[in-house]
Amino acid sequence: MSNEIVDLKLNGSVEETTQPSQPETHESEFTEGSYRYDALKESDVNNLESDTRPTLITLFGISECGKTTFVGSLFAILRRRPELLKVTFLDSGTLTGFEKRVHLRLLSENGISEQPRTRRKEKSILNALIGNEHGENPHMFVFSDQSGEIYLDAIKKDETVKEQIAVKYADKLLIFVDIEALLNDKQYMLYKSNTSTLLNRFKSNNMLPNKADIYLAFNKVDVVEKAEMEAAKTQGEEIDNEKKKAFIKKWKSRRESVLQVVKAIIDIPDEHVFDICAKGIQREAEDKGLMDLLANLLDRPKKEPLSAEYNWIQGLLKA
Repeated sequence: MSNEIVDLKLNGSVEETTQPSQPETHESEFTEGSYRYDALKESDVNNLESDTRPTLITLFGISECGKTTFVGSLFAILRRRPELLKVTFLDSGTLTGFEKRVHLRLLSENGISEQPRTRRKEKSILNALIGNEHGENPHMFVFSDQSGEIYLDAIKKDETVKEQIAVKYADKLLIFVDIEALLNDKQYMLYKSNTSTLLNRFKSNNMLPNKADIYLAFNKVDVVEKAEMEAAKTQGEEIDNEKKKAFIKKWKSRRESVLQVVKAIIDIPDEHVFDICAKGIQREAEDKGLMDLLANLLDRPKKEPLSAEYNWIQGLLKA
């Protein structure tokens, strides 16, 4: 990843330097675990200025489903190969927050499992100013990458559900399903039940978005082939085709079962369902499902005003 820093003011002027001088900082600008350009708290979103209404993309899913890895991969693609998405990365007020997630993605990519998950009190809001493939028509995207631990809490607590305003007011809601949990015979039924309970809690508390574009990502698709080969091996390390067929049938059945559970609660168009590998960004071998999903999420939104009862993103906007 390039270390180039792009400094773009939101009025459209651009300055680019490869070795920028370090910004002057003061002790008062730091809090414990927080640095300049880190992710924001939800209450700080009104500090983001934009000439047009930003698009709020909220990532939704239980712990270890890959939300943080997904955000890290998004940022890596925006910096390294934005042409794959036909966009241009222009600026971000949360570069440090993105970089932390890139670091976690790299740990995952290198097979290091002892990586810290996003903590309950971690700042969850990231933003990126993105132009078209020619760097024109900038638009701000705001991402909510809330801790999966919060969603685990929400399975049992209505109070936690009601705090998730980034879900209710999302312009685009991306629901993650952990394929690894679906393939695990001991975890599958509980995971399916938790997914249903979580979504039903949000629905019964009127905390699901009304007009959002809803997407569903079956993440960690790369583990399917590995598990398939393992299930089909005989004691002599040969491949038993009947065992292979049985595994594929079981996997497709479980995927369809979870998909129907989710669709029974929230409407998701078939074209918004993706099988992805969130860490699949190896150059010239990028995961197609991931690239297609990212392109959909960064597609320019329909321009509709925010609810009058909600002023979270609206506060400092000019339009």
